[in-house]
Amino acid sequence: MTLIRTEPMSPPDDLPVTQCLSWLQGDNAADVRCWALSGTPIQLCGHGLLCTGVAWLRHGGDIATLTMNGLQVAFHVEDDLAWIGLPSINTQPCRIPIWVREFFPELPWRAALAGDDNGYLVLEWPAGFDLRSLPVPDYGLRRRTGRSVIATCVDRHNPAFDVQLRYFAPQHGVPEDTATGSAMRVLATYWMNRELADGLHAWQCSPHGGELRSRVRGDLTWIGGRVIAATDLPAREQ
Repeated sequence: MTLIRTEPMSPPDDLPVTQCLSWLQGDNAADVRCWALSGTPIQLCGHGLLCTGVAWLRHGGDIATLTMNGLQVAFHVEDDLAWIGLPSINTQPCRIPIWVREFFPELPWRAALAGDDNGYLVLEWPAGFDLRSLPVPDYGLRRRTGRSVIATCVDRHNPAFDVQLRYFAPQHGVPEDTATGSAMRVLATYWMNRELADGLHAWQCSPHGGELRSRVRGDLTWIGGRVIAATDLPAREQ
């Protein structure tokens, strides 16, 4: 849920969803803050930025830049997709950590790191693997790593998608996220290094499901998705 105001405000404590608050910083810019379900602040919330930009547009704001925790990103809407431009993040191949078998009975076949010790661990399963079969890691993951875990594989089941993903971050109050723009930013360069195209269409096969797009242009990775207002959803989906 996104709440927009013209000046900073405190987070509400009664919303059972990811919370995003935003206020204007000029004619074409807005600041954004997001919190996980647990109340933990989110350092970078891709879907929160996308939703906030669209919310401002729906309220007559001509937003071109959004800032979250000091990171300024470009924003625009193209056809029915909203896009944010983030600095690209590199991934480095690594050995699969031994502790992975504690959380996933079927082991991945590749791994990579992105960011610092509080960044990301990418785990790749063979093409066509059913990521939905993976259990959600429990909070014991916090004892093993400060990194969020991105599970991914090439999609062999639906020709509309290039890859699939799931995102686990119990260390940050998010056992599993529904749709994760920051994870897509990581996968954009990960899969480009694995010789997939510099533009991806991905399915986040979380229980609720999320559809994400990416394209790498110069030093920026653009993350896109279709934002639907809750008031536009059928009653059973709200």
